[in-house]
Amino acid sequence: MPNIAAVICLIAVGRHSDRTLERRYHSALLCLVAAGGLTMIGLFTNHPLYAFLGLVLGTMGGVSAIAPFWQFPPMLLAGTAAAGGIALINSIGSFSGWVAPFAIGWLRDTTGTTSTGLYVVAGLEVLAAVLILAFMPRQDRFTGKV
Repeated sequence: MPNIAAVICLIAVGRHSDRTLERRYHSALLCLVAAGGLTMIGLFTNHPLYAFLGLVLGTMGGVSAIAPFWQFPPMLLAGTAAAGGIALINSIGSFSGWVAPFAIGWLRDTTGTTSTGLYVVAGLEVLAAVLILAFMPRQDRFTGKV
């Protein structure tokens, strides 16, 4: 169910983002949705229905934020610089895919609850939203230029 909802949201967000040529708010808002979902999972561990809703929101936000996000490197960089920027983003993403499970496990062992790790990842999602809004330029709706 969470993955089906995420795919539907991904397609809808991608289409709307392409139609409006607006990437910043689409990506940032979905990072905040992911953060809210992760926070809900941590807060409602004893309420399965609410925790499941948090899982659906967290998955939808995390997966759907990617579509507008990947429009930033070609918008800002050209040629080999765009290729280098994409490679850097992929490298950081791969590294975080190794570090995040380790950190969440360490936080679980330290605090005795998985919720702490979820809150940290939710905080990183909020940080991502803030950075996107602060540093990504707006794209002109009619010309497509930054």
